[in-house]
Amino acid sequence: MATWKSAAYDGRYLQLDISESVNVVGNSSTLSWTLTSTGGASTYYTIDTTTVTINGTTVYSKDRTYWDDRVFPAKKGSVSGTITVAHDSNGSKTIAVGFSTRVYIYGSQEYGGSMTLTTIDRSAPTVTFSTSNVTANGFKISATSSATADVWQYSTNGGSSWTQFSTTASTSASVTITSLSPNTSYTVRVRARRQYNHVYGTSGSSTVKTLGGAVVNSVNTVTADNATVSITINVTVYEASYTNTLVLKNGSTTILTISGLSWSKGTANRTVTLTSAQRTTLLNAMASIKSFTGTFAVSSYSGSTQIGSTSSKTATVLTTATNSAPTISGFTYADSYTTTKNLTGNDQLFVQDYSTLKVTPGTATAKNGASISNYTASCNGLSASNSTGAAITVGKIAKSGSVTVTLSVTDSRGYTASVSQTITVIPYAKPKVSSVTLRRTNDIEAEMQLKFSGSISAVTVDGTQKNSVVYVRYRYKKTSESSYGSYTSIYSGTTKSGTSFSYSNLELCNLDANSSYDFHLQIQDKLYSLSSLDLYFTVPQGTPLIALRKKKVGINTPEPQAMLDVAGDMRVDGSPLADFVIQQGTSGIWNYRKWKSGTAECWGQYSFTTAISTAWGVLYESGAIALPNFPFTFAEIPHVHISTENSNYAMFVERGSSSSWSTTTNPGKIFAVRPNTVPSATYKVSIYAIGKV
Repeated sequence: MATWKSAAYDGRYLQLDISESVNVVGNSSTLSWTLTSTGGASTYYTIDTTTVTINGTTVYSKDRTYWDDRVFPAKKGSVSGTITVAHDSNGSKTIAVGFSTRVYIYGSQEYGGSMTLTTIDRSAPTVTFSTSNVTANGFKISATSSATADVWQYSTNGGSSWTQFSTTASTSASVTITSLSPNTSYTVRVRARRQYNHVYGTSGSSTVKTLGGAVVNSVNTVTADNATVSITINVTVYEASYTNTLVLKNGSTTILTISGLSWSKGTANRTVTLTSAQRTTLLNAMASIKSFTGTFAVSSYSGSTQIGSTSSKTATVLTTATNSAPTISGFTYADSYTTTKNLTGNDQLFVQDYSTLKVTPGTATAKNGASISNYTASCNGLSASNSTGAAITVGKIAKSGSVTVTLSVTDSRGYTASVSQTITVIPYAKPKVSSVTLRRTNDIEAEMQLKFSGSISAVTVDGTQKNSVVYVRYRYKKTSESSYGSYTSIYSGTTKSGTSFSYSNLELCNLDANSSYDFHLQIQDKLYSLSSLDLYFTVPQGTPLIALRKKKVGINTPEPQAMLDVAGDMRVDGSPLADFVIQQGTSGIWNYRKWKSGTAECWGQYSFTTAISTAWGVLYESGAIALPNFPFTFAEIPHVHISTENSNYAMFVERGSSSSWSTTTNPGKIFAVRPNTVPSATYKVSIYAIGKV
């Protein structure tokens, strides 16, 4: 208890008493105070303003009371009250007590001082813990406290949040946590509240990882078409008692599911060997692909309950050409074209450019779940294919000699196999002529003359030349007609020696000399129309040197169109006539001539009357004078010359914008110029133009 007493007057004084009651749990003290007015011979005394302040809080205050007020504190008696004061965090507390009063007007007015409260024990308990019985979903926490604790809590997130697990007052407690996530790390802490002072002590932290499903770290490349297929997968196993399931997927498609795999705890390479059925399933799933990027997913189970999440990695699953390429037993070949087979007498020989190569595949075998998807035969740049293995028509072979034929087969994965053979192609070219003459006798008569010579290709088989000329014939029609007549054979008149032939007949047939004819000569060997030589000629009409018609003479033309009509060039005194007039005449003011070379000229005179009044420097000019159009249109702007026929001090110039210039149809515009003005003057100009038409 603490006591403060005021100065006395006539025996009267005021006394402040403070007692303390400690609240350990609340870390505070309740202070009970009593203010007493006592002593003195008289019952009543005047008391000045009185206040009591504890720890900064005014708990009592009274203005001056006079003796005749007959109230406390002028009257004897006491007042009391309580105030709770919180201690500092370490349990200690010193407070200031203020006591202000005065009896009558004597003595000091201020009393009080400091008061040290009882120190409360605020020490926290020391808390420790251990973990055990770790499972996929939880673990056990065993905690101890250095002092009796009545509240126990744990945290799995480092203290961000707390879960209460015991309110039994003790120095130890334990709890088994469940419903945690497998294969997950948790930062564990424990705190306990000391029963004596309700101060929490908090342990240090410890990381605990729940048991989880197996974790896939890597997977080796899998060769799916090996005789024995093994999957080597590096896995970390947390619990050996769990069973594991391996699933292999290509994209979203599940190919294999292998269950019941037991692996020892720890990180190691695990080898999973496929059964024959599993190998077949895998290869069948790869029937159309050589490889894929597979997803290898491992799930762990405790009984039928999956532990943790599925872990996966990707790796390449592949086949190899060595193990999976198809095989082909071979093929046969033949010339499938009847005409060339008849010529050679053997479908194993080929005639260049004309025989048709046909290839018949042998037996093709795909491997490891694949199927044969294509058969392709190729030769000298040609190729043909099918998907059935039926005979393949390749085509005609343009190369002669020993030529390679290759048959390739492709399976559904894209692997190929091929086999080749060499065939013999006999060189061949269609019949040809080295010289030919087809003409009218004397070039003008109806009688026709035909001469030619040529050769055919030798087709030699086993030393025997098999080829020969079989047709030599011709036909014709008038040029004006659309259809030829029938063929006329001249085979019997053709001289044949080995591969050479020739023909000469100066009286072949008669063709009307007044008409032009189209003539068709055809020569065939034993390939007949397949390699027929067809020569086409135009036989002009028989034109006489001089044609005499009524009042007309034609030279080199049968129907003269003028008194003298010459077809072709002319010579005079041994020299060619270079150019000559083909048309001339007059038109308007113009005289003109047109020459065979394409040059044309025109000339004429034009008169006009005009006023000259517009100043042009020191001279005067007329307006623009339009001239008459040419009598024809030039092909390009001609050269134009304009001159005056007047001598009265006038002159003419051509000038102005492009609209005043010469064109292909008009000489242009001119201006009359003279040194003085004149209201009316008549002029005459001569115009000459020459150019191409």
